[in-house]
Amino acid sequence: MIPGFSETLDQMKKLHLSKNEDYASSSSMNPFYNFDKTLFILEQFVNERDKVFVWPIANKLARLAILLNSIKKPNNESIEDSLIDIANYVIIWKCDIDRRKEEQI
Repeated sequence: MIPGFSETLDQMKKLHLSKNEDYASSSSMNPFYNFDKTLFILEQFVNERDKVFVWPIANKLARLAILLNSIKKPNNESIEDSLIDIANYVIIWKCDIDRRKEEQI
């Protein structure tokens, strides 16, 4: 066996369980809640380049909805971290749109 392989799998399992506890919608018992919501938002966009930016934003929004609607404190990412991540992604997306506009001129 490759050294560290089993230990890495154990770490992956621990992280998965911890994040699943934070982000899987407990109200609907749907472990795919954030992915379902992300897909819905992605389907609203036609441009493939925009979808590259929409995906992490939509995923963060879906996760944020779960965190804000939960009475439990998150195990992983704080609500503030999520909001800052969303803001960062939006600004990066804006810069990309600006760059695309400049290249078309």
